Amino acid sequence: MATKSNKSGEVKRQGRRVMPALRSSARKVRTAAKKAQLTLGDIISAAFETAGGEAREVIRLVTSTEMERALGRRIVFVP
Repeated sequence: MATKSNKSGEVKRQGRRVMPALRSSARKVRTAAKKAQLTLGDIISAAFETAGGEAREVIRLVTSTEMERALGRRIVFVP
């Protein structure tokens, strides 16, 4: 905790709020994905719908870090 003193000499304590860890939120998303039982084909078809059919955008979406966190797995594209 940080301490500060004012003119009268009193010591005022100021606490810090702990920021939530990213791991816990990623764990919640991962458990939700496990409940849904998605296949790789479902993920790729959803990415095609989202990207409007552009292959480069689909690859970018599927291999993104957000997708990796959500699925708990890393998807690698090999041409």
